[in-house]
Amino acid sequence: MCGICGIIDFKSKTSSKQRQQSVQAMNHAIFHRGPDEEGEYYDRIASLAMRRLSIIDLAGGQQPIFNESKDICIFFNGEIYNFQELRDELLAKGHQFKTNSDTETIVHLYEEIGTDLFARLKGMFALCLYDLRQQKFILGRDRFGEKPLFYHWNGTTFSFSSEIQSLLCHKAIPRRLNHEALPYYFRTSLVPEPLTLFQDIHSLPPAHFVEITEDNISINNYFSIDYKINNDLKTEEDAIAFIQPKLEQAVARQTISDVPIGAFLSGGIDSSTVVALLQKNSSKKISTFNVRFEDEVFDESSIARKVAEFWDTDHHEITIPNYDFTEDVFWTIICHIGVPFRDSSAIPTYFVSKAIGQHVKVALSGDGGDELFAGYSLFQWHEKILTLQKIPKFIRQSSQFSLQLAQHFPVLKNTSKIRQLQRVLNTSFEEKQDIPIALNEFFKAAEIEGLLGIKETYQRLKNYPATAQNWSNLRKVMYYRTVHTLPSNMLIKVDRMSMANSLEVRAPFLDPDLFDAAAQLPDPFLIKNGKGKHLIRKIMEKDLPSEVFNHPKKGFSIPLYKYQNEAFKKLAQRLLFEENPLPNLFERTFLERIYHQGLTQKKNTAQQSVFQASHRLWMVMQLLGWAEVFGVGE
Repeated sequence: MCGICGIIDFKSKTSSKQRQQSVQAMNHAIFHRGPDEEGEYYDRIASLAMRRLSIIDLAGGQQPIFNESKDICIFFNGEIYNFQELRDELLAKGHQFKTNSDTETIVHLYEEIGTDLFARLKGMFALCLYDLRQQKFILGRDRFGEKPLFYHWNGTTFSFSSEIQSLLCHKAIPRRLNHEALPYYFRTSLVPEPLTLFQDIHSLPPAHFVEITEDNISINNYFSIDYKINNDLKTEEDAIAFIQPKLEQAVARQTISDVPIGAFLSGGIDSSTVVALLQKNSSKKISTFNVRFEDEVFDESSIARKVAEFWDTDHHEITIPNYDFTEDVFWTIICHIGVPFRDSSAIPTYFVSKAIGQHVKVALSGDGGDELFAGYSLFQWHEKILTLQKIPKFIRQSSQFSLQLAQHFPVLKNTSKIRQLQRVLNTSFEEKQDIPIALNEFFKAAEIEGLLGIKETYQRLKNYPATAQNWSNLRKVMYYRTVHTLPSNMLIKVDRMSMANSLEVRAPFLDPDLFDAAAQLPDPFLIKNGKGKHLIRKIMEKDLPSEVFNHPKKGFSIPLYKYQNEAFKKLAQRLLFEENPLPNLFERTFLERIYHQGLTQKKNTAQQSVFQASHRLWMVMQLLGWAEVFGVGE
């Protein structure tokens, strides 16, 4: 596990020394991603570097790694879980290895099959291959976006890094606000790749690679999600027999390491499944880690404790207090993520990663389980809305009026229920392709248009492959979450907060073979009797305490409104009003409304939840704090 960075320039207007100094500064900025050692390579075209967190082949895995003839080298960030089988194939074909690292396997695989190598890799990665024979560079990223890769291309110079704060150490890169990305940020809090909120800084999308030569630069896709239902899976027993070996193989694969491994244990189905399968196949106690919230509403530590006791793990609980917001946490999130980040669960993720990093270098997580096996309640809301759309519009409009009327009669009020029903009704008037967007929105499209003066269609969130016409409605919304929310939220949070603490986090549910198998499951094996992840429940029912399956699903978000102490309010006041770094972007009336609602609303109402009010303020604070840290111009 590492961080990589570099500058490629075939027609350099700067000296090699200047380019080398820039790359050294970029590499220093990602020290936390690999504090064990560094590697560098410089020639007249390229300056490349990396930081290494030693996990596999501790003594022999230094980078860059070359092929036998030393005319192909690689800088690599990640882990390849099937590298042993690939290595055996390559040895049989006459390739000679000098190390036992997974990284060297990629070099020889490139010699053998060129860029087709990406389809063979089962792991998480971002990499840069330098083919000195052809004066060509290949940079690629894993299927689901577990490892990041940002780049800037100005027509002559290609600069890249694992993190934006590192990329910006190259002073030639401008720091301008990307107004195309801004509506996406306010609508869903996510910016679809390859966009970022920096103008001209892009994120290489998952499952893509870029080829760079003196005369050309091209971006290519090597994997696309498709849901081809296997009609031979007729019974629950068929489905279990099909999925269970893939699930067990995925966890077993990701135990490959030359250092101790631990696991996140939230008490939810996904992390509990990973822990159970990990401990079942380990001769030693594995270390498990749980965040315990002081607010019992958000605390699942008792269930995690039961899982740890059930499997007799070496269990650690980390307490997150509800009222200790400090500016340090706020700025840490912005600096490491490099863009504004709405998801407040980055805070506990940072703290739990910090605590785990004191015990192990590698930890497994349950990320991806909801995307593979339909665990989110949002999937079921999506289906209900589509059913509701079958009711004539005039009837839905009259129902909408009735709900609005009910808000004025306290005796009839159940504010949360009214708000949910109102949102469902409002969303039912959207076009089908807009429903997943509306279900994830924080600001409405009309509100954003009035705020920014930009009328946006959000087309980047509506692009589905041609094969989607054969998918069920459930699979379409699962695709949306996997392609947009997973890489732009969940995986960003996990990668940046863990690597900020020099901790590698692996996600067995994102194993390619497991994903491909889950993509073939008929829908009835995903959701049954109103509960998602039905098949995982059946597979694991004898291996986990019943409490894991019977408690309501809870996210990792914190009660942000309870973090709004004086330090929080002071920071909000300064960023929004006193020292606003983007003074011409928003009207003061908007800022005053967001500030007031975000700080004063402590109970859910029929119009807005406390979560939404507090997080809308957090989004604005993150945007302005980001602009301040990185000196972003309007």
